[in-house]
Amino acid sequence: MTGTPVQRMVPPTPLHDTTSLSTLPIGALHGRLIFHTNELDEAREKVTALYTRHRLDFIGRDRRLDTYFYHIPLPRASVNCLGYGSDMIIEPGDLQSFFLIQTPVHGAMHAVCGTQSIHSTPELSSVLSPAVPVRMSWRANCWQVQVRLDRALIEQCLSNALERPLSEPVIFELGMDMSSPAGVSWWNTVKYVAEQAHLVADLPHATTVLRQLEHLLVNSLLYLQPHNYSDQLLKRERCIVPRHVKRAESYIVDHYNESISIEDLAKHCGVSLRTLYRGFQEFRHLSPMQHLKTTRLDMVNRMLRAADPSDSVTRIALEAGFRQLGRFAVEYRRRFGECPSATLRNCS
Repeated sequence: MTGTPVQRMVPPTPLHDTTSLSTLPIGALHGRLIFHTNELDEAREKVTALYTRHRLDFIGRDRRLDTYFYHIPLPRASVNCLGYGSDMIIEPGDLQSFFLIQTPVHGAMHAVCGTQSIHSTPELSSVLSPAVPVRMSWRANCWQVQVRLDRALIEQCLSNALERPLSEPVIFELGMDMSSPAGVSWWNTVKYVAEQAHLVADLPHATTVLRQLEHLLVNSLLYLQPHNYSDQLLKRERCIVPRHVKRAESYIVDHYNESISIEDLAKHCGVSLRTLYRGFQEFRHLSPMQHLKTTRLDMVNRMLRAADPSDSVTRIALEAGFRQLGRFAVEYRRRFGECPSATLRNCS
């Protein structure tokens, strides 16, 4: 992509003249229209089914709606294109379980995400993070290519890259400059992933390829767009992680479902409590017991995703070593953006 950072799109006409679909900015979206409606309640309901519950209402006196939604699914992500055809206010609050990267290919919108706000145009995309409130106002002529990325997938990939659990939610810088090398690279990646996902969708072993494509999106975002872990991600560790930290981590993986105290870990590693604690703080940026809790939460998440619909969240949580189930539910929602029963229900 040279010259303008984003190819602009002429939105479909109100009568849905199919010749206008050739102007979609990503060719693979052609023919992937999943709904068109002129009804506000229907638009809200169908967008909710694909994203999350939200407030959707008109701004001003013009109440004419002409909503189109195009959709290319991946296992834990999707590439979409959405336009409402009217000035709209959209308030999802906390996105909870996903990140949403939006590139206007026509028109503009205003986005607020936590304490950050931008006026988004084809030259400036928005990167919406969960764990903070979100609200937007779209102009009538605003059409956006949207990439939805599963929150747990991003956190898992980042945690793997850092070789430690995350200590706080991931928050991206809201604005992405689409004329920068990073913005151009992101846009090219989105187009490539959408086109490849469209091509392989009906082939044998498509799921494996689609998972590789969504990991490409996640890793591109993590390395191209600034966030609160960028400094840690991009700098090399000053020295090798001490043996006693790695040994404690291995012990936790092997015995996560047992009753483990910090004294048990220190004894197993052959070091003092102070040395063990200091090693985790310096190289993993959390305490040994926080690492144990995070390991258990990650294990519960994996077990819920693989569980039978009739299985019990309580049984799985107890099997993973949790004893205070009320506290477990709070910690699980904080880490994954949804309650454990929702993970079980959605994945099943």
